[in-house]
Formats: sequence, C-alpha cells, structure tokens
Amino acid sequence: MKDLIESYYQQVFDSVVRLARLTDERETDALTREILGDLWLKRELLEAESRKGVFIYKLVLVHVFAHLRAKGEEKKIGVLRRILLIHPDNYELPEPGVAPREEFGP
Repeated sequence: MKDLIESYYQQVFDSVVRLARLTDERETDALTREILGDLWLKRELLEAESRKGVFIYKLVLVHVFAHLRAKGEEKKIGVLRRILLIHPDNYELPEPGVAPREEFGP
C-alpha cells in the first residue's frame, strides 16, 4: 500500500482540493487517505484497467460527492453536477471490489 500512496497521493490530494474546494488540509488529507484506502481495495481492478487515470478520477469523484453530501454541501454538489460530464449514477460510492461505472453524459 505504501507504493500506492507514494504513487497517487499528490494527484488524489490535488483533485480533492480542486473538486471539493476544501481549505482544511487535515480534512483534505483524511479524504485523500480514504480514497487511497478504497483504491487499495480495488487494486486488482486498477491493475487491469488500461486507463488508470480515468479509473482513479471516477473513484475520486464518487468519494468527493459522498463527502460533500455528508456535509450538506448541496451548493457545491450542484456546481459539480453542472460542470462535470458524468452520469449521475456515478455519484454513488460503489462497493469495494466494484469498479466505478463507465457511463458519461448529462
């Protein structure tokens, strides 16, 4: 898992900051580590994925949406829904071992 964290931590952290507009570094770090933990559980799917960046980005998105929903950040969720080209079904967090969905569009 250490290699996975070293490989993807900064990329995931930066994505979380941009997407969730978090300003608290501890909160951002906690969400980043949660995402990396989920990525670790899905590592076999990640290894089989030809577009690893897309896979990781989708996983980041579902975690960001879940985090914002838990905090009641409906305005931020609305903004993301308007600007991201991803099907609303992808906003839900998949079970461990299940890949994020592939559908894109409004």
